[in-house]
Amino acid sequence: MKKSILTSLHGNKIGLSADGSLIINGEQAFPLPNPTGAMDYFVDGNRSASGDGLSWGGSYKTLAAAVTASNASIALTANRWWARRNRIFVVGDPITENIAAIPQKCDVIGLGSCDAYPMPTIKGNHAPLTEMFGCRFYNVRFIPATATVIWTLIANNNGIKFIGCQGVGSQDAITATSFISTTATELLDVIDCDIDGAFSGDIIAIGAGNASGLKIIGNNIRGGANDGIVIDGSATYTNINGLPLIKGNTIQVAGCTIKDVPDNAIVVDNNLISAAANGTASLDINKRYAARNWCTDATKEGWYPPVE
Repeated sequence: MKKSILTSLHGNKIGLSADGSLIINGEQAFPLPNPTGAMDYFVDGNRSASGDGLSWGGSYKTLAAAVTASNASIALTANRWWARRNRIFVVGDPITENIAAIPQKCDVIGLGSCDAYPMPTIKGNHAPLTEMFGCRFYNVRFIPATATVIWTLIANNNGIKFIGCQGVGSQDAITATSFISTTATELLDVIDCDIDGAFSGDIIAIGAGNASGLKIIGNNIRGGANDGIVIDGSATYTNINGLPLIKGNTIQVAGCTIKDVPDNAIVVDNNLISAAANGTASLDINKRYAARNWCTDATKEGWYPPVE
């Protein structure tokens, strides 16, 4: 099978097969047709008009159109697809739209290219309010349209995952405050992403409410003008989904790299670079839940917890 490697994120080699399927570490991650028997939809932001969305030749012009169709098919009583997963394949350079609803039980898979980037770009600030669970974004680049949060997530958005994506803090003289800001969002994953640029606020801000199952793993977070990952003191967790895990990230910001106010996040194997002074200004976590974190700041460098 012919393969063209597009990128390598935290050791995961991502490429395309000859039929356009996504390849991760040599395995066909998204074979065509859909292995669950559910629907596949196609979005091309460069089309002049929208089709029926069922092929590249008749693709939708907007992601919103594909989301509407996908959610309608998952909800049909007749097909009993509640346990299956639809897929939305996306190309565009860029697609300008605010995502007001996310697709339920669906993978949004970025293909193609946008300028020098081997993925589509979506320009917008997204605050989905509808109750849709279990959406995963793969290989999609997000840039801001206004100087606010790129992704604002609430309790209705449980199970959303960003895998191998890119978040851009500043584009076309617009600086976003945060890449992700949550309130009571469970099972959020941010994995193998590049999150770049001088976001003006906390790059990933975990707010009040149930944040069980949070995983922030293997990301490159670079250039933040304020703090990196911040967990609010009112964030809570349940045993069923577990404490937050922050593992294997490289974070370079002006302020605090990781600030865990509740003091119960598991923080291991991170490389942390801060322009702030030593102490809680550069890293504020509970050493009881920490291991093998290397921190370099304005006044000191070393392991946290300290190696004795």
